[in-house]
Amino acid sequence: MGSTTITMMKNNKLPSNNGGKIPIKVKLQYYGRSVLYNTVPILILLIIWEIVASMRIVHPSLFPKFTTIVKTIVEQIFLGNYFSDVAYSMYRVFIGGGLGIVAGTFLGLIVGFNRTVERWIIPVLQFIISIPGVAIFPIAVLWLGLTETSILAVLVLECGVTVVFNVWTGVKTIPEVLINAAETMGEKGFSLFRRILIPAALPTIVTGYRLGFARAWRVLVAGEMLSGIGAGLGYRVYSAQEFFDSELMLAGVLSIALLGLLIERVVFRSIEVFTVERWGVLR
Repeated sequence: MGSTTITMMKNNKLPSNNGGKIPIKVKLQYYGRSVLYNTVPILILLIIWEIVASMRIVHPSLFPKFTTIVKTIVEQIFLGNYFSDVAYSMYRVFIGGGLGIVAGTFLGLIVGFNRTVERWIIPVLQFIISIPGVAIFPIAVLWLGLTETSILAVLVLECGVTVVFNVWTGVKTIPEVLINAAETMGEKGFSLFRRILIPAALPTIVTGYRLGFARAWRVLVAGEMLSGIGAGLGYRVYSAQEFFDSELMLAGVLSIALLGLLIERVVFRSIEVFTVERWGVLR
């Protein structure tokens, strides 16, 4: 298994054990490589940041050192603001993004398997997805008020539309020969749907979940800035900008980037590993 495993690891793929569970050793090797490949470039960037800022090419009030940003984060933690802002942002993105994923998956499957619904729904969704989420927020606030509901509604819409398109694409790109072969072997109805169609479309669907979450995360930050609702990482960055506090602004931006990366790598990478173990398919 040695050379094959290493080759698949380099290609960022997990080998399955004859359709069964992936060995713990292989999992650890995979996650170790993944952490290494994703951490080293970021560490190099942060070191360059620290060196350039220390040279004072740009005034420290505009471009503070990375260590200064870390100190600011620690100060916010002791003040009790940091974890509160993180908790509010996480709550919003997981509730809004989660509802968007569920609704988007359900609608995407309907659109993918029903041509009549597809003809009516896809043009509407193409129109909606072309509108930036930031532009939708003022309308949501007008209709729903300056509340959590307005933020969550936009997150559900932005994430859901993205997921619909990927689920629809995954269903439409299932090879016809695969369906014919399954039907020849006696698969039909719900069994065909569960055992053949969903696993075949799953790589594209999982990609849709990633893209949907990423879009929801970006829209959330913009929404927290625009709504001024009083809590969240986006709100903290915007309020710091009003006082020209670049250290607090960059602390918020850095936290937004790291949290987004962490969730993408932990949550969605785990979904991919489960996909490999359950069905043995992954791009």
